Amino acid sequence: MKIYIVADGEGISGVVSSDEMHPTGSRFEEFRKLMTMDVNAAIDGAFEAGAREVLVNDAHWSSLNIIYEKLDARAEIIRGGSNKRLSMVEQVEGHDGALFIGLHAKVGHSHGVANETMVGPEMYEMRMNGMPVGELEINAALAGYFDVPVLMVSGDDCLAKEAKRSLGNIETAIVKYAIDRWTARCLSLENSHKEIKNKVSQAVHRIKEIKPYTIDGQVELEIEWTSTAACKRASQVPGSYMKSPRIIAYKGNDMLEAWHGIQACLNLGITGFDPLYG
Repeated sequence: MKIYIVADGEGISGVVSSDEMHPTGSRFEEFRKLMTMDVNAAIDGAFEAGAREVLVNDAHWSSLNIIYEKLDARAEIIRGGSNKRLSMVEQVEGHDGALFIGLHAKVGHSHGVANETMVGPEMYEMRMNGMPVGELEINAALAGYFDVPVLMVSGDDCLAKEAKRSLGNIETAIVKYAIDRWTARCLSLENSHKEIKNKVSQAVHRIKEIKPYTIDGQVELEIEWTSTAACKRASQVPGSYMKSPRIIAYKGNDMLEAWHGIQACLNLGITGFDPLYG
């Protein structure tokens, strides 16, 4: 049994501040330790439940967050963020199930800790076939394209609600309860790790009953930017089309084709964002 772990940062145990989550922050090294411990708790739960292989994708910011020498030696890890065509689910194909560790709620639809989608202030909202989505649904749908189900997520209570609503009866490890975007009531570190490990173990034991999240037929992905300049620059991607001065869209015959198109729009569009005016 091969298990895939997406490791993000905003939903990591105890983490509430951008000063922790970003490489320029003064508490980033502390964050790296916390992220590594959460991921190791998930790895331990997966192997305890019968996994034979675990692959971790460090998928937060630079993708150089997890402390390599502290990672559970039974797992392998994808490090570095350049040219991951599947981004947060790079090399997910061929796995029996996926775990989303340290994920977060989508931007603007709750008071979830560090709620955002893909990028920071550049993004107002992302939609899939007209419905607002976050990294949870996008990456679950990409994994589902390869017939890989998302078994479990860890993060705050807002993420857990979104996961139950979008993905159905999967396992959710709640490690903190959001008060606002930068404040939360957090479980102790010991209890957080117990929660992650236990929910991973339960999820892996349920692997045969949890179905992949799939989108049938054509898929339209769109980004509503906060900046018209970002949208205009993104519109240079062949096949993309503007639905308004702030909304860029791309339609594919399936989820993978739509993702590759909107990923190009995202990568190009953010270069048009002005740090002062947006």
